[in-house]
Amino acid sequence: MARSMEWRWPVNGLYRNLGYGILSGMALLLLLLSPGLSRAAQVVALPDEVTLYAGQATVYSVDDEVSRVAVGRGEVVEVKPIDGRQVVLIGGAPGNTTVWLWYGDDVQRNVIIHVKPDSNTLNLAQRVKKIIGSTAGVEITPIGDNIVVSGEELPEVIADRLDIVKKAYPQIINLARKSDTELRPMVLMKVRIMEFDKNALRNLGVNWDTAIAGPTGALLHDFHTNSLFRPTESFLSAQNLPLRVNGWASYLGIATNINSTINLMEQSGKAFELASPQLTARSGGVADFLVGGEIPIPQSAGFGTTTVEYRPYGIKLHIEPVVNARNEISTVVKTEISRIDPSITVQGIPGFLTRQTSAEINLKQGQTVVLSSLVDSTASQAVDKVPGLGSIPILGELFKSRNFRANRTDLVVFVTPYVITADSRENRDGIEHSEALRQDFRNAFGGDIVD
Repeated sequence: MARSMEWRWPVNGLYRNLGYGILSGMALLLLLLSPGLSRAAQVVALPDEVTLYAGQATVYSVDDEVSRVAVGRGEVVEVKPIDGRQVVLIGGAPGNTTVWLWYGDDVQRNVIIHVKPDSNTLNLAQRVKKIIGSTAGVEITPIGDNIVVSGEELPEVIADRLDIVKKAYPQIINLARKSDTELRPMVLMKVRIMEFDKNALRNLGVNWDTAIAGPTGALLHDFHTNSLFRPTESFLSAQNLPLRVNGWASYLGIATNINSTINLMEQSGKAFELASPQLTARSGGVADFLVGGEIPIPQSAGFGTTTVEYRPYGIKLHIEPVVNARNEISTVVKTEISRIDPSITVQGIPGFLTRQTSAEINLKQGQTVVLSSLVDSTASQAVDKVPGLGSIPILGELFKSRNFRANRTDLVVFVTPYVITADSRENRDGIEHSEALRQDFRNAFGGDIVD
């Protein structure tokens, strides 16, 4: 409900709002002391609608001497008659109101007043908008001397920026709620767990010039390529070929690619792929891979009861990828290789030997992280001592390898991350592969695997 106040002049000097009254008095004193402001020639006539900033004082001329003044909301504007046919409007709290004026012959006039936040607050609001950017559903509203940020599903990066700005400007009030289901980039990590001949591995990692990449074929044409046939960046360009070719011609080149090198080693028997899992995690998330087994360990629970705890062992990968705006990947890679040690037993329960590595690295998508020397060849001596150890996935095959047991091979893990979307080639390939497996299952068993 509108609140109004009315008084007759002269004013007794008391203000309804002490805070804005002090501000109004100072503004009025400055106006009265300023030379020439009281002359009507420098004063604009009072319009029917006035817009002021908080704390702004403006002098207007009126048609006759003011006898009475009424203000709908006294905290929004103060009205002071001065020097006969002049009035001073002083902006208070931001908002809208109406002022009624009565002249000496009881002529009534009303004026609509709009008071906006002061220019400093508006400038701050504009700076906050630039820092936050155009985020859907987020509103920035100046209220008095404060800036209120409101909205739902505020992205985490925007919320972090807002927290930093709020430390510099305490008048910012953050009412926006951070999003709990923010869509972040997805990272596909292709993992290859392989047994390598140590001499071949040494050539792969150190003497790179002695390890040639797999051959790649392409069609070349002077001046242009098409969408189906295109040489990779590592090929020699057509201009650098010994002889230029006219029209279409085939070309066989050598590309320095670690995957083709590994494939050549597999074909020559110097490398064996034990497993090739693919892990997917969103940026800032976690991907875990565990292959091995579990051994039951009985534990006393008191009152003569016994509980059983299962201790996992085998190969464990823990990856925490984070993607920036340039699709560069920072990731934590933790590996753990644990095995049963039958040489140490307590009440028939064997011990465990564990190897752990942890690294935090930066790389671009498509680059490969290589983790090697994770398993000691002495571990293979336990194959004949612990029943079932040779049947452990991946590690079992490794332990049964005579070359590994003779310390001639090593376990190597390759991790290659890619930033993917629903339309990425890697994601489409995975969908097509799963559909092919489902179709093979239908053909073999006459039903769907997901029925």
